[in-house]
Amino acid sequence: MEQIDRAVSIVKNPQAELNKVKSEQISNDYLIKQYIAILAIIPAVAYIIGMGLVGINVGFLGSFKLPIQTAIVGGVLTYILSIVGFYVTGMVINILAPNFASKQNENQAMKLAAYAYTPVLLGGVFNIIPILGAIGLLFALYGLYILYLGVPLLMETPKENALTYTIVIIIALVVIYAVLGAITSTIVYSMTPAPGMMGYHYR
Repeated sequence: MEQIDRAVSIVKNPQAELNKVKSEQISNDYLIKQYIAILAIIPAVAYIIGMGLVGINVGFLGSFKLPIQTAIVGGVLTYILSIVGFYVTGMVINILAPNFASKQNENQAMKLAAYAYTPVLLGGVFNIIPILGAIGLLFALYGLYILYLGVPLLMETPKENALTYTIVIIIALVVIYAVLGAITSTIVYSMTPAPGMMGYHYR
């Protein structure tokens, strides 16, 4: 599949791939519908399997699982917010560009967001075994590295401004994703019955 091939290429050799995509005619519509929307299936399905079927070991209390219908809702929210997160990332990159002597270009910003976001979505596969979910953080860090590489290439940022621009983007995204994560957690766990009620599974 074309999207998977590109995702693998981005992870294996981000510098070369970013150089390639800079001049490619890739529409924002394609990035959302044909790239991110496909890769976002990975963490969404992994969430459903991990939280609804595998569960989390909570020591002497055993293994905790969400009711499958709640896990499905969480998976759907994960999918939607992955796409929203990508779009917001692109907008943040583009809005901040003039502050760092960079060229404001929404399409290039969306390309950068999509490819910096790629390791995050691929790393979402570890949600299948929730205890391994922390490994996904390593993929997220790699995505930030790709962001740093892409800022001078796609946004034409002077090298002396690249690191500061990247750090400011990261700070903005931490706040945004904290809000998105809080929304997901609030909705999912508001659907989870209290211990001892039907649908709240310990084993």
